[in-house]
Amino acid sequence: MSISDIKEKQVAIETALSEKRIKDALNMLGELTKVHQVSDLIDEHYNLEFTYKSMLKYTVEGVNDPERQKVYNNILISCYQLCDNLMRAIQDIQSSEIFYETRRMIQAGPHKQLLPLIEKFYSDVAGKQMSEQAGVHRNTTNTGASELEADVQLFRKLWVIDKISKEESEQIKNIINDESVHFGQRCIFISALTLGALNEFNLQKTLLLLDTVHHANKEIKQRVLTGFLLILFKYDKRVQLYTEVNSRLSLLQQDESLQNNIITIIIQLIRTRETEKISKKLTDEIIPEVVKMQPNLRNKLDLDNMISDKFNEGENPDWEDFFQDSPELMSKLEELSELQMEGADVFLNTFKMLKHFSFFSGVSNWLIPFYLENEELQSVLKDDTNVLSSRAVQNSLANSGFLCNSDKYSLFLSIPHMPQFQKDMMGKMLEQQLEQMDEIEADERLVQAGKEDSIISNRYVQDLYRFYKLHPRHKQFEDVFSWRMDFHNKWFIHQITHNTKHLRQIAEFLFKKEYFQEAFEAFELIDLKELNKIEIIQKIGYCQQQLKKYEPALIAYQKADILKPEQLWTTKKIALMHKLLKQPEKALEYYRIAERLKPEDLHTQASIGHCYLDLKDYAQALKYYFKVEYLDTSNTKVWRPIAWCSLVTGNLEQAEKYYQKLLITDSRTQDLVNIGHVLWCKNKRKEALQSYQKGIGKMKGGFDEFFETFKEDKPFLLVNGINQEDIPIMLDQLKFLLEE
Repeated sequence: MSISDIKEKQVAIETALSEKRIKDALNMLGELTKVHQVSDLIDEHYNLEFTYKSMLKYTVEGVNDPERQKVYNNILISCYQLCDNLMRAIQDIQSSEIFYETRRMIQAGPHKQLLPLIEKFYSDVAGKQMSEQAGVHRNTTNTGASELEADVQLFRKLWVIDKISKEESEQIKNIINDESVHFGQRCIFISALTLGALNEFNLQKTLLLLDTVHHANKEIKQRVLTGFLLILFKYDKRVQLYTEVNSRLSLLQQDESLQNNIITIIIQLIRTRETEKISKKLTDEIIPEVVKMQPNLRNKLDLDNMISDKFNEGENPDWEDFFQDSPELMSKLEELSELQMEGADVFLNTFKMLKHFSFFSGVSNWLIPFYLENEELQSVLKDDTNVLSSRAVQNSLANSGFLCNSDKYSLFLSIPHMPQFQKDMMGKMLEQQLEQMDEIEADERLVQAGKEDSIISNRYVQDLYRFYKLHPRHKQFEDVFSWRMDFHNKWFIHQITHNTKHLRQIAEFLFKKEYFQEAFEAFELIDLKELNKIEIIQKIGYCQQQLKKYEPALIAYQKADILKPEQLWTTKKIALMHKLLKQPEKALEYYRIAERLKPEDLHTQASIGHCYLDLKDYAQALKYYFKVEYLDTSNTKVWRPIAWCSLVTGNLEQAEKYYQKLLITDSRTQDLVNIGHVLWCKNKRKEALQSYQKGIGKMKGGFDEFFETFKEDKPFLLVNGINQEDIPIMLDQLKFLLEE
């Protein structure tokens, strides 16, 4: 059985347990233990199955056991643990994934136990501090040497360790709280616990993170919060069984500030779903547009003569004109800028090609916070041939929130490989941008509580995103960023906060980003807690509408209408739902109410016209379309329904007039067909044939597509005096004409 088959079995077993189908899970576990012949696990499975059968027997016999639910939960936990142990036993031997390779390497090396490794780490820290005090700087630019550092060894051990004793747990807490240990090292230890627990469920690692949520160091605290959110998201059904987790989560209910912080990180995690969209927009839309317009930009900005003294007197006035030539590009750039200010990840494409440095060969370096004292940067920082050698720029870049830690390392490590002119250009560009960003971030920190925490957590989320998407062996990890990120559906969130304000923040973000299914689910939960809140009900309806679930949307809008009758927006939505459900009479009824509420509303007037059109009352439809034309003379789209209604009501002169106007300003293929109808009805056969021929020439399906349209329009031709016997003759004439 392959590793992929084993993983599928694991998912099936854990799904069965999450649905409390213990018998099914035990059957699958029994099969696997026999196939892989893990003797102690075969015995464990037998004992577990016997215990469960006994519990079922006592239950059926009516034995009253007040501890039954506790016993049942313990059996569930034991089933999960048996599955964990079985999967670990198999993968430790068979898997070629880096996680299990690392575990095997540690087991074969001199540092198998955690406590001696912690002692070695402290010894190494003390040695470094003594060297620094003595003014001796060790050379660790060689990555191979760096890999042997005690912090990297400890990171690996914390990452892959499967069992942690109470004593070991206390020692890990001591390191994380020890201010004499560099915060960067403590940060990667938090990341090690997170990555390890995401790879294999580990209660001790999870509790360690939950016990550290109030850490004084902001960098560490934000990593802890992000880590436990991802872990609890993945194991939401399972962690409910542990009283230790329940008790810790209940404590968080008392800390409003921490809850706000958690909601911010949740929104940042949801926002990662936008990253691929942003990258695609850059690659497919913005960059090609910029490249395409480069010659035009060169001419307009007179770049070849830019050395002139006059050039330095002010901005080139042609810049504005250039973007006027491409307003869509300007709009997209502005959108990108807004996304960047929100904290969206707009630099993935820019830096994903800069992860090839040997620095990124170690897992820990993908997640280490950026700090200028990092020994890997020292040779780069000694280079004083570019603007980045400025200490002010370095500090500004280190503290800035607009690049994540991983990308900052990529940027600095790429400097030695750049030509001098590129270093200078990039340095000046960064100097200007950093100055602006520093001012913006400083203002935001003053105005928004928790802004600094938000910047730190956002950087870390983006670091994790790069690790799971770009690491050379990223396919060996479950991609946490492929998850649905529906935190609102998770049990643990509702244990942390009962405040609908927090749930509303999640719902509104999902709504804003047009994740309408998830937004609907979140608003539904809010509606259960805050009954009859009209705005929530309206948004439930709108989400359902966007999901094309028109009947449930109609029910929601009608409920909102009962709570607050004759509100224009709701009334028009009810009308629209009736229209989409092919109920034009009911739609017309509500559009009439909307017309009374706002008589000159163009959308309402046009919609009433559409209802009459659906009801085949073309004369009434015309009245409303003419009203729209009168109220908005710039609206050329209304000419099309006017022309059609004129045709079907026999006003051929009027129909021709409007179709001719359309052919000049806003021509469509169907307009050529329709004016052909008008000309034929006016007995202008040759002109009609020419118009049909032009229309067919623009149709992908050729004559067959035209014929389907023609069949639909045939009744209107007959009403306007076309003889039934003439139709096949006209069509054959058209076929001969097309063959010429």
